[in-house]
Amino acid sequence: MASMSNDFSHLKALIKTLEHTIQCTDKNVQIRAHYLPFRNGKPCTGELLDNIRGYICNFAMSRSEIDLVHKSAATFSPQQMMIAYNKLRDDAADLFIKAQKSTSRNGECGELILYLLIEWILEAPQILAKMSLKTSGQMPVHGSDGIHVKYDPATDGLIFFWGEAKFHATISGAMSSAVTSISSTLKYDKLKEDINLVRRYISFSGLSPGDQTKVVEFLDPLSQQYQKKTDASACLIGFDFDGFAKLKDCDSATLELRFRELLEEALKSAAASLASNLEAAGISHHRMEVFFIPVPSVEDLRIEFQNRIGWKS
Repeated sequence: MASMSNDFSHLKALIKTLEHTIQCTDKNVQIRAHYLPFRNGKPCTGELLDNIRGYICNFAMSRSEIDLVHKSAATFSPQQMMIAYNKLRDDAADLFIKAQKSTSRNGECGELILYLLIEWILEAPQILAKMSLKTSGQMPVHGSDGIHVKYDPATDGLIFFWGEAKFHATISGAMSSAVTSISSTLKYDKLKEDINLVRRYISFSGLSPGDQTKVVEFLDPLSQQYQKKTDASACLIGFDFDGFAKLKDCDSATLELRFRELLEEALKSAAASLASNLEAAGISHHRMEVFFIPVPSVEDLRIEFQNRIGWKS
């Protein structure tokens, strides 16, 4: 999978990690939390959106499409190269907008942020860009928001991460929606749909033919490798956080520390609620990586991101 990997570790300047010891009672669930750095007492929302929109090509386009532009650009003049990459970015933004509208979504950046976190934190590259498939009326695409894969040396197997991003005004609403979607995705028929998409479009993944064959073996129930395949969920919970309003009396030296304390308090409650939601949905023995990201306003974040990618209502 090394040929597919991207190094997004530089994003730590704009997506900070909250170190904590909070655990879910379901030991298969890993709780992760991230937040935006502060500048002049406010989170760097604009800086984050300005930067992550540059990765919309990586998220929305297949590696084969991107590699083709790289290959062609090698023979271009500087001006031609700039035009080619600008077109690639514009095509990716158009694809993102069309896919969001065709699936009745509102243009939030949650899926893009989750893509970056899975590639960066979990070191699991995206094997299928579902965004391009969602625009086809002849091929309705449901299921997970993204499909990533990672080699697991402990089992000599592959971990398939099925992505699910939910941004809601409340953390409880986001978690409830995420668990409902994950419960649906884990049904055999839904998983089979995504697996069939991987098999059908793996030639666009950027993997060598030999590696493509190896991956497909893990997807074949008749193969000995099939039992070494782990289905896991990577979930992003974005939510309006009232902790921002509690920082007005903090000075610049203590503001971030206080915010981290408030976020950790919220996480304790969220972890307990998540465990209850999973139990109620009958989800157990299932690996989950759950990322929490608080924002001042999910609605404002959506509007600001739409403006940056040229979304027109």
